[in-house]
Amino acid sequence: MTENGRSTLFSLVPAGLFGPLASPNREHYWQLLGRLFDEFFGPDAPMPPSHGFPRREITAAIERYLLTDDPWEDEEGVTPGASLNLRANAIYERFRAAGWLRQDRIGAREMATMVPLVRQFLSTLIDFAEHGPTYVAAKVRSIESQLQFVVDGKAGGDALDEAADQARRLLASLSSMSLTVRDLMPELSRAETTAQFARQWFERYVGEFFIGDYADLHRGDHPLARRSSILSMAQQIESTGLRARLLAWYREHGGGSDEARAEQRLARGLRRVRELERIDEYLGRLDDDIRQANRRALAFLDYRLRAPDKLDVLLRRACRGVRHAPPDTLRLPVAPAALMDESRLRPPRQKPQPIPRSANAVQPPTPEQLARLALLRRMKRARLVTPEDMARYLGRHLDAAESVESEGLEIESIADLRAYQTLLTLALRSHRIGGLRRDDPLNRLLRGVRVELLDAGQSPDDRCHDNGWLRAPRFRVRRVAAARHA
Repeated sequence: MTENGRSTLFSLVPAGLFGPLASPNREHYWQLLGRLFDEFFGPDAPMPPSHGFPRREITAAIERYLLTDDPWEDEEGVTPGASLNLRANAIYERFRAAGWLRQDRIGAREMATMVPLVRQFLSTLIDFAEHGPTYVAAKVRSIESQLQFVVDGKAGGDALDEAADQARRLLASLSSMSLTVRDLMPELSRAETTAQFARQWFERYVGEFFIGDYADLHRGDHPLARRSSILSMAQQIESTGLRARLLAWYREHGGGSDEARAEQRLARGLRRVRELERIDEYLGRLDDDIRQANRRALAFLDYRLRAPDKLDVLLRRACRGVRHAPPDTLRLPVAPAALMDESRLRPPRQKPQPIPRSANAVQPPTPEQLARLALLRRMKRARLVTPEDMARYLGRHLDAAESVESEGLEIESIADLRAYQTLLTLALRSHRIGGLRRDDPLNRLLRGVRVELLDAGQSPDDRCHDNGWLRAPRFRVRRVAAARHA
């Protein structure tokens, strides 16, 4: 274990495991490992015997692969000119020495198998190589389902850990998606023909690197709109008796009944789930990168379609024709006389004289009009809520508290009343189907806080609060975790 408690990779896998994959024949070795995994050791293969497969079965499978993929490059231990059986046995020994295969002797037979740790590592590598578009809806549904099992008491810390890992993988996938889009454009721009660029654009950009349900992300019925429910369940786990039950589960299954380790695992799971609050930042950056990529692709296609085809070939052909043409054919098709002469120049453009205009008579405003105008400006300013006004209003109530309910919000002026109305509007909009949209203009007024509607399941008469100015539903304003750490 390292200082941060994370196991190193090379303490888990054999030391020479990457040897075949770092050799000149790495592509052949990778294809061969994939075929052996699919045929003998993978989840799609038949149930392997507990004592392994006879060595001859493994080498026969390698021979079949060599018949379809040959020749290999010269390498120590693998001679392309040798017989098929010798080459298959040499490759088998290379895999066994590297740790991909393990050989045991049972009686007079040599049995080969793949240890579970190496099998799991190879499965992870294959999944990484075959990774396709990300489907955000399925991941969000799975996270919500796992947390719902925990809240309902049907699952323990294992479901919470699974939801936390899925949330972390989802954010990591969205974070790397922007870099993938930016790196893809220079590669596509090197296409030799317009048809090749268009084919790669739609096959690779849309088919491989795009989010599978990107077109549905902004719909109100998309599961991503229910992330507020996921965050509410995480808050419920943190602040109710579910916390004690999960701590007991972690102590029981963590080994040693270590209270500190159980607290650490529970805090880590909840922290990773609450990181879904930042998903709007990742999606906003991804939207910007995709819009920029679309503009570059359209500009490139427009240039390719407008520019003459094979322009460099036409220029070389014209230069070669000029060098070998007779002198008479190179004469310019112009009339005799000087090409540049004062009489051939265009006369200067005369700027017309401006039309004299008489100024309108200016009537100065009366003191009463000035006073009315100043009063109107003060009225509009008192009713206008800016991010600075909202920050000052909430700062008076959240100075030392993590959250404050609507009953604790004071109203001492018109500005306070307008700030209270804005918070109430945000609470009502966040409770509607689809939640608060990312492009909502009121969302830009709040930084680092979240507004939640309280008693949403009660009747309107029971959940209303009268503060002397408004009779409205109750709500709570709380700080966001990211803002507290900052």
